Amino acid sequence: MKRFLLIALILVTGLFSLFAADYYIENYDVKITVGNNAVHHIEETIDVYFEGPHHGIVREIPVDYSDYNGMTARIRNLKCSDSYDSEEDNGYLVMKIGSSSRTYRQESVRYVLTYDYDLGADTNDSYDELYMNVIGVDWECQIKNASFSIVIPYVEDAGYASKEDFFNKIHSNTHFTSGSYGSKGSSVKAYLEQGSDGSLTISGRASGLGERQGITVRIDLPDNWYKDARQPWDYRPLMRVVHPIVCAVLVGISILLWLSFGKDVTPIIVARFKPPKDFPPLLVGYVADSTVDDKDVISMLFYWADEGLLSIEEKKGDKFEFTKLKNIEDYAIESGKNIPKLEVTLFNGFFKKCDVGGKITFKDLEKNNFFETIVKTKLETGKFFTKERSLTDPKSKALSGLLALLSVIPVVTGAMRVGLYENGSGLIFGLVAGAGLFLINLVAFDWLFKKWHLRKSNFMALIGSLIPSAIILAALIGGEYMLHDEVDILQNVLTVAGSALTAFFAIIMQRRSKYGTEVLEETLGFREFIDKAEISQLKMMIESDPDFYYRMLSYAIVLGLENKWAKKFDGMIVQDPEWFTGLTPFDIYYFSRMSARMTRAIPAASIPKSSISGSPGSRVGGGGFSSSGFSGGGFGGGGGHAW
Repeated sequence: MKRFLLIALILVTGLFSLFAADYYIENYDVKITVGNNAVHHIEETIDVYFEGPHHGIVREIPVDYSDYNGMTARIRNLKCSDSYDSEEDNGYLVMKIGSSSRTYRQESVRYVLTYDYDLGADTNDSYDELYMNVIGVDWECQIKNASFSIVIPYVEDAGYASKEDFFNKIHSNTHFTSGSYGSKGSSVKAYLEQGSDGSLTISGRASGLGERQGITVRIDLPDNWYKDARQPWDYRPLMRVVHPIVCAVLVGISILLWLSFGKDVTPIIVARFKPPKDFPPLLVGYVADSTVDDKDVISMLFYWADEGLLSIEEKKGDKFEFTKLKNIEDYAIESGKNIPKLEVTLFNGFFKKCDVGGKITFKDLEKNNFFETIVKTKLETGKFFTKERSLTDPKSKALSGLLALLSVIPVVTGAMRVGLYENGSGLIFGLVAGAGLFLINLVAFDWLFKKWHLRKSNFMALIGSLIPSAIILAALIGGEYMLHDEVDILQNVLTVAGSALTAFFAIIMQRRSKYGTEVLEETLGFREFIDKAEISQLKMMIESDPDFYYRMLSYAIVLGLENKWAKKFDGMIVQDPEWFTGLTPFDIYYFSRMSARMTRAIPAASIPKSSISGSPGSRVGGGGFSSSGFSGGGFGGGGGHAW
């Protein structure tokens, strides 16, 4: 029996040896230069060691992705260090490299391939990506050592504000996988470096890849990062008829929906001496303009100081030191106030690991990552106004979202009218400008109406919100003329008007709920008092409450009236607050200036210094990013074998 097993083992081992590849790749180096037009330049250096007799290698590069998204890659400027024949076969460009008149045995041969890999326009709706098989999973031999470099040029894009922002965005959105097809793990070691021109280079390596194992990279890029990429076909004539109809129908639907579900009741504003009950400045600021900015968060420091929870000491260099005087939980019991949970979280986040009597400096804010608390507070403030406290009618809010989505349709149909067709240069200027129009419209009109009740006059703001649309219209007309030497002005006007009007109604569609109307009227009534209170009236209030100026200061800050509030008390005798120690002589405008300084300084000081921000050589990829994509799931790569 033992002899039988031994013989069987020898036979199996012999069979494995018989069918094992008698060649392997010693070193496989790939250099990819990412093209902003989705044409990527690739250089492959392959060192193959032939143990048995072979004439060369067959390199198979995939070009047909019709099963994936209908696109077909194009390979241009193909060069090879050795002679080759090529043909397209079953969705691959097949290169037979070498010569039947030359045979290699027990020697290493280097092959160098260079080519431009044109993937065409990115088909993702909300983002662009580089999803490439750096080394494909179809090689029929082992790859002992693999190395690569990926160069990504820096181009101006709305997805990042600076070279440093570009570095951080790519760093956090780069993912590697390695192994057999479908593998989500990774053994890749890669690093990211930034050049002086802002371009990025990802360098990496892996070892011990087995048969049919490869390396895949996936990088999420900002939407429309690829410019002038190849487009599939021309359907402009149909869109020239459809586009005006679409624009007219969308605007008509928007008007009808607004009249039926979105038209607001004009708030009744009556001056009142107090904010809505149990509303700290943070909530008052949100009700006034439907947003929470740094100014709203910083106003809480003045509010807490007036309530006796903390004191403030000014230091040199626009820095401050804060002393915790009470626990906010104890204060809630003592005062009997219904303090919102988000206010408790904000206070405790500010005084993290600080007991009563302890002090907090800017360095402590950085160490405790107070900026994370600021971000969380902004999110929680929006969540506070949900369900029974919702400021908007749920149905109108849903319809607002629908119209926001619909406002992109004139952009798409307008761009398709001139831009989505196969012309060798890809996506034209009209689509890019149109996409910008969609985003700018929503931002501009959202900005316009968020501050609607806080401005003296909205006329100039209304004009200002239309300027981006006018600029985009001019850009669309100019771009179409440069590309085609002719322009249809009416069609471009319809694109801008259709998208802008639909976006306009999307923003004003959000009708206030009954609760929202009530708290808005109370907030605006309180603002009316701060804005228009008579001097004589304020003198009487100061006499009965010497701290009245400071009592209202935090609310004046969130309502944008801190300077006007200070001016009303100019010339009055206002005692210095007990909770503040300053470096310079006190005047009535002192705190309005100080609030602006704090708003600039505190959020910036609260961000921990990043270990990767702008620093060359930061680690990217590897197993920690294996959850995005899978090995062999991208474009390119392929494989090969010896012949």
